[in-house]
Amino acid sequence: MKIPSRRAWLVVFLTLAAWPLWSAEPAVAAEEKIPPERLQLKVERVYAAAEGAARFRAYVVKWKGQEVVVSDGLAQTDYKVGDTITVLAMNHPFPQGREDHRLLAFVVMPPRPGRP
Repeated sequence: MKIPSRRAWLVVFLTLAAWPLWSAEPAVAAEEKIPPERLQLKVERVYAAAEGAARFRAYVVKWKGQEVVVSDGLAQTDYKVGDTITVLAMNHPFPQGREDHRLLAFVVMPPRPGRP
């Protein structure tokens, strides 16, 4: 079985992350736009799996007193319990306004070369 390239995974990941931004409705009202937050959070639990050369990584962190799962869609990190990670927290309206609730997404920001 051929494993998709990193570029293909990046396209999939970015498409899923941006999905709530696409809508058949006109632009969302300014008061409904919530900018993403970049946070430093402590890893409480690690989820990891592998099958051949394929890898999966996700982390549990505390955010506003709640446990949330932070995904690493490209499996580029290998953090341990107790590590502090950079997380992008996103709050989007439901696509096309079809539901009253909003959507939360948490994504790990991989370290940049040359930076801690």
